[in-house]
Amino acid sequence: MIAFIRLMIEGAYKNFVRVAARRDRITSIEIRESVASQSVPMQETVLDETCIGCSGCFHVCPTQAITMVQLEKPVEIIEGYSRTQVPRIDFLKCIYCLNCHDICPIYSVFGEAAPIHARDVGAPRLTLQEILKKPVRAPPDKILELSKLIPAESIALISRRENN
Repeated sequence: MIAFIRLMIEGAYKNFVRVAARRDRITSIEIRESVASQSVPMQETVLDETCIGCSGCFHVCPTQAITMVQLEKPVEIIEGYSRTQVPRIDFLKCIYCLNCHDICPIYSVFGEAAPIHARDVGAPRLTLQEILKKPVRAPPDKILELSKLIPAESIALISRRENN
């Protein structure tokens, strides 16, 4: 019993010193102050550099939290296909089901790897041109499912690339 009481007193003392002296902090003071003042900057969620504008994320969102925003000037991705719109997520409607992440063929929504935190996608590691060179393998039923979500001209473009 004495050992238990001594352990409790030592633990309380260590915690008091740690808090009072601000030792052993994992989070910096700047981050703590930004959290307390509610001024934490939002992380970029959609990587516009890698998005191909297919609108698959828009069609699969169960809460209609994603809207497609028209670009001022179309961006040519590959010959014959230009991106004319990019997705924007309304975080007041988003439930973080990550359906958009799962359907995105380029993983430009919430990043390529499964997200550690839903709002942190980090910096893109590959350019869109490098991503498009990666081979794509999908079962026929997935291709059929995707063909219902993306425009027919995009499916025709994919079919031409596979035949070449």
